[in-house]
Parts: sequence; C-alpha cells; structure tokens
Amino acid sequence: MQEKEKKVSPKLILPNLGRRFSGVTSTMLQTLPHQMKAIPLVVWGGAFVEGDVPVVRLGELLRMTRETTKDGCVSVYHARRNIEMFWGLILKKLFRRKLKLVFTSTAQRKHSRYTRFLYHRMDAIITTSDRAGSFLDRPANYVIPHGIDTEAYPFVENKPQAWARLNLPGSRGIGIFGRVRPQKGVDLFIEAMIDALPRFPDFTAVIVGKTTPKHEPFERSLKDRIARAGLTERFAWLGEVDFGELPSLYGAMSIVASVSRVEGFGLTCLEAMSSGTPVIASRTGGFELVVRDGIEGYLVDCDSASDIRAHFVQMAKYPQKLESMGRSARERIESAFTIEREAADLVNAYSEVSRSG
Repeated sequence: MQEKEKKVSPKLILPNLGRRFSGVTSTMLQTLPHQMKAIPLVVWGGAFVEGDVPVVRLGELLRMTRETTKDGCVSVYHARRNIEMFWGLILKKLFRRKLKLVFTSTAQRKHSRYTRFLYHRMDAIITTSDRAGSFLDRPANYVIPHGIDTEAYPFVENKPQAWARLNLPGSRGIGIFGRVRPQKGVDLFIEAMIDALPRFPDFTAVIVGKTTPKHEPFERSLKDRIARAGLTERFAWLGEVDFGELPSLYGAMSIVASVSRVEGFGLTCLEAMSSGTPVIASRTGGFELVVRDGIEGYLVDCDSASDIRAHFVQMAKYPQKLESMGRSARERIESAFTIEREAADLVNAYSEVSRSG
C-alpha cells in the first residue's frame, strides 16, 4: 500500500479578510493570477475571489502550515490589513507555524499605535512609494509600485464612440472614480467643474463610486451646490458599479481626475492611463511616480480646486492634445506599470524573505 502523500505548505499565503471590496482587495486580486503562475499559493478567505483559485479556510490552513514547503523553505504570509497582520501573528506565535510575515503599507498618514505594534512584528515590509514609506517608523524592505492589467483595461482610441455607448448627456466626459468622500477630493472636483463646465457644453462630469451612510450628507451637500448653480443635468452620479463595468467607463472618458487629498497608491491613474485616458492627478506621492506632468496629463497640488479647473480647461480646449496624451498614457503603463511587473517584483521579494534567517 502506497504511503499517503504528505500535504506540504504553499510558498505563499494571501489572507483575504476584508469585508468590503476596496482598493486593497483589487490590488490583491489583480496580481493573483500572475503570482499563481510563478509559485504555489493559497488564498485564505474567498470573498470576491473567482475562477480556479485555491481558497482555504482556517482549519485547512492550519493543517497545511504544519510542514515546510516542498523545497524546505518557509511559507510567506502577505498581509495588507491590520486584521491580516493580527492573524499572521496568531498563526506564527500561538499556533507556532513556521511563517515569514510580510505587510504592504500604502497609507500616507501617521499610523495608529496598534498598526505600529503589528508591523514592527512583521519579518518584512513592502511599500508602494518612497513617500508612503516615509510614514513608517521602520524602513521598508521593498518599494514595489502597483501595476495594472493592460488586457483588462484595454486602450480605447475612439472616445466619442465609447462615450455614446454610455447613453449619458453630452459628447465627452470627465470622470472621477472612487468612494464619495472628502479624502478623494470629490468636493474639489465638483467645485472645479461648476466653474468650468459652462465653457464646455459638450462635457459631462461623471462621478463613479460608492457613498457610505457616513458620507451621505457630504454627497447631498455637493448635489445641492450643483443644483444652486443650475448644472444638475451636467453631472452624472453613477454610484457603485460592478467591477467588470469599470474598463468601459474609464475607456469612454476623455479625462479622468484622480485628485485625492491623501492616497497611498491609488489605481485610478493606472486604470485610466491603461485605457488611453489622460489624467489630472494630485501630488500624493504614488501618482507622481506614474504621471509625467504635461505628457500623460497634469499634476495638481492637493486641495486645489483652482488647479483642477485650470488644467481641465487647458485640456478640454485641445482635443488633439488629449489624444496624444492618451497614447502616451498607454505607453507609459506598458513600459513601467504592468501587473506582470508588479507580480514578478512581489514574487522576488517573497523568495528573498523566505530564504532570510
């Protein structure tokens, strides 16, 4: 009788413990298929995970991590949230699993005492930009900017045709994508558009993103302000849309505004640029790595509606310039910010951490 094959530990464990779909969820899901091609992995927690992905529950994870990997290395556990760091420590310290704990930090703010407590106990820290890394009180081991799946966000050359499919007013659009809240600069975008849209009757401002109950008064105040200006018909509030609808929306826009006051490394610029859409982006650190001012779009100071308005006017006046910026945007993504590059950099980091003492 053959001896039962021993179940060895995967090289990578990706905890997926967020209850809501967020940018953190999106970045994990987008790198996942490419990491699966490179190393054995499992995802702990199946929310939002689709396709042929090995998803495990806690009991199975505990059984798997009793042993080392097939080549005798230690599994890497890559956390992106506090709850995931917490459970990594539980697995390592309480259940005594041989794991290397890695945390990705993107936040550009002072971390709470609890977060600092957790990340000081990680074996390695990844950050997405030097600026985000500057908010850590221990040096990051790796700086790995995000990438984007260029096939999921294809280049759209014929913007008028793509716009017509949306059945929205006007013939051109400027969009803002993300949660409707002050951090994302939605109020700055609205203020700029109220001032600028009357000069460009063919443009419609499109707001795409969920509004949580906490920020419903914020949204109502913005809509009231638009109504007082007599511009309600010039703004389209689409709310939260299915993830699969985003590429067609990005591709239909003539301009995308990514004007967060604070942003670790938002994907909106990458998604827009991959779609061939130039951007107006705030100087939050991550966007500055991606957008070359005047080539793929324009960089604006954080918290400056006047800068947003001025650059929108500059771009809207010259459609041919927008087309060349859109082509440059796609080329920029293909040359430096693909999801394949991000996944490969992560896999290399995991390998180094796993072999470290």
